Order: sequence, then structure tokens, then C-alpha cells
Amino acid sequence: METFEQAARAEKEDVDYLGVGPIFPTLTKTDAAAPWGLEELRRLRVGTRKPLVAIGGIDAANAGSVIEAGADGLAVVSAIGSAADPEAAARALRTSIDQALSSRPRG
Repeated sequence: METFEQAARAEKEDVDYLGVGPIFPTLTKTDAAAPWGLEELRRLRVGTRKPLVAIGGIDAANAGSVIEAGADGLAVVSAIGSAADPEAAARALRTSIDQALSSRPRG
């Protein structure tokens, strides 16, 4: 979803999670809406109990901040698909995600 209005409609539907993006600018999908950014992702996190899966411009350098902003999961394309070493890129993403998850309060 690309807007808060779409999120509000989805909240009333029988969906398992909300796909949110793009979080950052991306070259993968040239017709994507304006990026949400981390502050808007945080705002959405407060407004829904559904799991959030973030996509758009996410890589190992910013994946942790996306998790910290409230995403429950990430979807990436270029971060792995365009990497010179996809396995190393996937491992770097996993490390970034694990570090961010370990700092979340346990509930």
C-alpha cells in the first residue's frame, strides 16, 4: 500500500499483513508513489495491529532502521538481485535485521 487511506481500508479487511512502500526511493519500480520514510512508517505502526512488511529502497545499510521504525518484515529486490555477491548481501541484510530485532522491547 502506498497511502494511509489504503491502510485504513485494509484495516477493515481480512488480510494477514500490510505491504508498505516504498519506504525509500527505489529504481526497481519506476511508477511507485512518493516514499513513506521512517517517520510515516512509525506513524502507521502506531495505527495498526497488523504486521507490516516494508519494501522499497531497503538494503543492509538501512534495514535495521526500517525494523526499528516498526516493520515486522522486509521485502527486497535490488539489495540482493543487483549485488555482486548476492549471498553476502543476504547475510548483511540478515545481520542488520537481527541486530534491530534484538534491541526491540520484548512484550
